[in-house]
Amino acid sequence: MGPLVQFFRRLRAPISRPVCALLALFVLVPALTGCSSGPQMPTVLRAPYDSERVWAVVPFANESGVSAVDGNMVADRFVAEVEQVDGVRCLPLNRTLAVMQQLGMTKISDIRQLYTLMRALQVDGILIGTVTDWDPYKPLRFGAAVEVISAASDSAAQPLDLKDVTMPTTDSRVDVDGAMVAISQASRLFDARNNETLAALDQYGSGRADASSALGSRVYEQRIDLFVRFGAYMLVRDLLEQEAARLAVPLPGGRAEQKPDSK
Repeated sequence: MGPLVQFFRRLRAPISRPVCALLALFVLVPALTGCSSGPQMPTVLRAPYDSERVWAVVPFANESGVSAVDGNMVADRFVAEVEQVDGVRCLPLNRTLAVMQQLGMTKISDIRQLYTLMRALQVDGILIGTVTDWDPYKPLRFGAAVEVISAASDSAAQPLDLKDVTMPTTDSRVDVDGAMVAISQASRLFDARNNETLAALDQYGSGRADASSALGSRVYEQRIDLFVRFGAYMLVRDLLEQEAARLAVPLPGGRAEQKPDSK
């Protein structure tokens, strides 16, 4: 309001109280208007199921060629993203590890072990995965192949060993000791040097990163654990879209995600 006061003084016109009030309102309205749009809301994932499902995630295997990959950390980031899905809840990784220990499982070797774990955990599905590429230094790189194994009641299919599940297959159902199990798969490589990856990361970070920070969504390029969480979101989205196709559930725009209205 200083420049306006100087303007009136140059006109040698006194500023009355009503004029001062009007000027103060003139200054405040733009500031209030700028805050009215509210915080940016992130995109969220929606499951194609008609009722809420419960998943579990097991530690990731490592086929990246880098020995320092922490399969538990990767699995924990996937737990965090699955838990954010509308229509799916996810067991904490520690609970899954405790039940695996009770069953004497240090890792999952075949699909029958996986089905046994599914029954012991009393979950609707189990997400398993393999890290296929890993570079924790900038520019970050993370690749993974993932599957969600869930109970099914469809026609029979040929038995399938778990080590073959990470490879592309046209079968989405397998018979495990007379019980039907459905499989949905996805795999991706996320490279921070790739513009497609960076564009997807910007969309993911919108509403999740601190807007006042100089880095913004680019914070997900600085730490491998955050980069893995971004990758987990993308791969879980792919799995949900595969599940929708398996169940013949149409998705708006073909995507298992939505952008909530800003509040």
